[in-house]
Amino acid sequence: MTLFALYLLASLDGLLCGCRAEFGRCPLIHKMPFYFRAMFRGVVAAQIASVISLATLLLVLRFSSHPAQLRADLETAAGRMLWVFVPYAIAVVLSIVLRLIPSVDIRSATSVFALGPLTAIRPFLMVTGVLYGVWHAQLTETRLLGLFVLAAMLFLELALNLLASKRQLQEISEIVASSET
Repeated sequence: MTLFALYLLASLDGLLCGCRAEFGRCPLIHKMPFYFRAMFRGVVAAQIASVISLATLLLVLRFSSHPAQLRADLETAAGRMLWVFVPYAIAVVLSIVLRLIPSVDIRSATSVFALGPLTAIRPFLMVTGVLYGVWHAQLTETRLLGLFVLAAMLFLELALNLLASKRQLQEISEIVASSET
């Protein structure tokens, strides 16, 4: 159950990474379809990272000489990670919910005072959460799996940003080329 909670948090993180990668890059007036595609790309990317992480975990479990102990160690480490990741996720979701209030002032305040800083600390929080989770792990496999998943989730946002940047440059080139003809 604990690993499933981490999976749900990773999916939410992917959705938000998709948003962060695309928001502010779109010159369209009607942006909702653009934003939904960005969120979809983020969720899909998180699913890919999750499947790779799950496959790695299953391989390590399969070839472990002590699978029951490894499973228990992984559950304990994941439970400790939740103590860091759940409060962060709650803060992010509450900030987003506040943006539903139809007030430009509240939306601006949540961007400046909540979502901006929460986005800035995301990589540090992920490192802290994983290290807190695996710090007291009894098995090396647990520590290595934790670091592997951390690398996958940090790479997720980098990859989404690179793809968004590439897509934006392509769109700009198309606009420039069509205006020259």
